[in-house]
Amino acid sequence: MRDWLVTFQRAERGLLVGGLVALLVALFALAIASRTPRHHLRITAGDERGHRTVIARHLEELAARRGLELEIVATQGSLDAMSRVADRSLDAALVQGGLDAPDTVREVAPVALEPLHVLARGEIWDLDDVRGTRVQLSPPGSGTRIVAIDVLSLVGLCDDDGAHPSFTEVEHTYAELESLDDAEMPDVIFHVSTLPSPVAERLIARRGYHLLPMPLAGAVHLHNVAVLASEIPAYAYGASPPMPREPLPTLATRMLVVAHQSTDEEAIRLLLETLDSEAFARAANLSRVERQPLWDEAEMPLHRGTQAWLRRDQPLLTPELMEGLESLRSFLVSVVVAAFLLYRWYRTRKLHGLDGFLAEVSAIDRDVLAAERAPNLELQALLDLRVRLGEVKNRALESFAKGSIHSEELLSSFLTHVSDVRSHLNAMILSERERLQKKARTRDASEEEKVMRELWKDALVVHEGRPDVPSDSEDDHAGGARKDRD
Repeated sequence: MRDWLVTFQRAERGLLVGGLVALLVALFALAIASRTPRHHLRITAGDERGHRTVIARHLEELAARRGLELEIVATQGSLDAMSRVADRSLDAALVQGGLDAPDTVREVAPVALEPLHVLARGEIWDLDDVRGTRVQLSPPGSGTRIVAIDVLSLVGLCDDDGAHPSFTEVEHTYAELESLDDAEMPDVIFHVSTLPSPVAERLIARRGYHLLPMPLAGAVHLHNVAVLASEIPAYAYGASPPMPREPLPTLATRMLVVAHQSTDEEAIRLLLETLDSEAFARAANLSRVERQPLWDEAEMPLHRGTQAWLRRDQPLLTPELMEGLESLRSFLVSVVVAAFLLYRWYRTRKLHGLDGFLAEVSAIDRDVLAAERAPNLELQALLDLRVRLGEVKNRALESFAKGSIHSEELLSSFLTHVSDVRSHLNAMILSERERLQKKARTRDASEEEKVMRELWKDALVVHEGRPDVPSDSEDDHAGGARKDRD
């Protein structure tokens, strides 16, 4: 009884220890599974004072909740940003659309439309008044400069290559514009931004700028299909005085998120989930409804992560998938049929593995018949044929033992054929032997012994101990058969 209690207590302690170990392992696995993986992207939104950077800050805050860390880096403009994405010094960028992108840069998502703001001061009310003034086209490397040159070249104020003898170009960053004296400020400023633009708000409220209408979207679109018609709503930048007083026609480009083609797809997925969230739309003051049409036509090849993300809501059994499954089914049926036919061929080949042996026995049988029709029988040739027949039979039996021949019925037929040929050979050999013995008896004993020695010497030496040499009983039987036949 005591031994049983000791054994029970030990088993109980073992179960307790095992349970604790299992619990610790489960808790460790749960901790690993619940740990959110962290992804890191270096991203730019251009000038740190621009509206894209404001949007990038909201994106940074919300993406961190999903396990995506964004490091925002300032650049001169969209062209500079895409160049740095192409050389992998940056992973992604918020850029202006309508620009030529390097081959390794991929579109991740459109974010919003960015209308062109043409801000002027004084008595400048349309583009004809720009002649002889100081114009801010934005620094080289920015997308705004390219759009500005397209607009000014249409009205004859700028050449296609960017030469502009009709006005003086000045270059300032947004930070420098805030610190300049009024006398040093440009007369006209081209600026691309989502609505409302913080830069435009400051220039209108603090520096007395106003907006010029830009009804040139259709004409610019003929040269650059990425340029779209847009408008700035009435009172967007003030009600007293109204700015603008009524909806102001202008042109716009898309704000795009781009990334290098090798950027991690999981990081791109997290970035897209953040961009598509309601929280981001509220924080960045961007309408999700207005953003949806921007997906209709991509300006550059889509990133693989974007392609996978766009397919997330597709049903599992799509027509394309069903068509693919049907093609796969047809292919598999063909493969199965081909495999079955191949198996049957292989099986038939194995079942008919006696074909070669039967052909050899048939050849020996033909040689026996030819020897029988000859004027004189050659005993040595008959003995050689019997040896060949025995070798063929032995090789066939070895193949059957190895499993190369599976049909016992075919083997039985083969052995019957071998037996018939061998019986025929034995009869011929023994008949010839009997003839020679009779011939030897007509002579004296010494002569008979000499003749027999001459005739059988080679056969006895060559075939001594072989199982195919007929026994005396076989000789008697074959001899009797030969007598009956005679």
